[in-house]
Amino acid sequence: MRVSRWSAALVCSLVAACAAPTDQNQVTPPLSMSVVSGNGQQGTPGAELPRPLVVRVEDARRHPVSGQIVNFRVVSGGGSVFAGAAISNRNGLVQERWTLGFGGLQQVEARAIDPATGARLTFAVFTATLDSILPSGDSLPPITSNVVAIPNPAHPGDSVTIRAQVSDTFTGGSNILGADVQVDSGPFLMMNASDGAFDQQNELVFRTLFGLSAGTHLVCVRGRDSAGNTGSFVCIVVTVGTGSSGDTLGPVTLNVSATPDSAAPHDSIMIRAEVRDTFTGGSNIAGAEMRVDSGGFVPMFASDGAFDQQNERVNRLVVGLAVGSHSVCVRGRDTAGNTGNQTCIGFSVAATKSLPGSRRRGRLQP
Repeated sequence: MRVSRWSAALVCSLVAACAAPTDQNQVTPPLSMSVVSGNGQQGTPGAELPRPLVVRVEDARRHPVSGQIVNFRVVSGGGSVFAGAAISNRNGLVQERWTLGFGGLQQVEARAIDPATGARLTFAVFTATLDSILPSGDSLPPITSNVVAIPNPAHPGDSVTIRAQVSDTFTGGSNILGADVQVDSGPFLMMNASDGAFDQQNELVFRTLFGLSAGTHLVCVRGRDSAGNTGSFVCIVVTVGTGSSGDTLGPVTLNVSATPDSAAPHDSIMIRAEVRDTFTGGSNIAGAEMRVDSGGFVPMFASDGAFDQQNERVNRLVVGLAVGSHSVCVRGRDTAGNTGNQTCIGFSVAATKSLPGSRRRGRLQP
């Protein structure tokens, strides 16, 4: 059989194509990112923009890249993003929601790490503008007062809640629009209205802080009103860690009791005590522990459910003690890292006494 030159060439081409396939799904570095939509929006301070931020991730051949992690970071304006990171879909698209801050240039950057080179990629930038606020005649900012931190001093690992009052009643009469808290020289963090909404001339605000390092921190709070005025910062010092508060005295333990005393075997015995630091440094109580006889210390519990005050009532249930005399010792520790002295009491577990006629139940004579 004769094969034409054209047919032979076609067969050779097909064989070569099968022998050396090209992976159309292979990502060719370097990656690039472009803004698809969501840039240049205008919105109300403190409100989420109506349209999401959308970027597209592509490789060097302009093919979409799926499975790429993209991080969104607010770099100016004090706003926030909803998730902070997202993964590109099969079309290379990634979306995020943006809530505007209350002043200055509003800007978000989309960032990624090139999986092939490890290079930092920051090449998608979104900007937005704030709605102008109509003049109301109020040119005075709100006043911030009663800033507190609970607990303060705190122990490393504690969550610390910052609370304050922001009022515009005597400085223009506008409603409070929001409040910020700043720790040391860090970013401005939006605070929350205690009643759930900023809609009054006076607002109680709060924000819980996590992961404060040991040492002293300057925590500052300021408020904003609906006329566009931002008040001055009011600051307090928050102390975290052992000894950094100047409190070197351990708390005092008193009023230790065992109920019931002279218990019967197998009775549960409630150990109660009061731990105070009011007059020995003024730190909050961080915990308490107890031991029975020569056993090891075990933790006790705050009667109100949380260790967050300078005076705490504590308790723990003990079961299965043998007949005889026992001692229980209780001690407390404060958020400055001081452990107090033990306060001990004695109590007893008595043998069960038989009731008259109990051996002949049902045959008692009158």
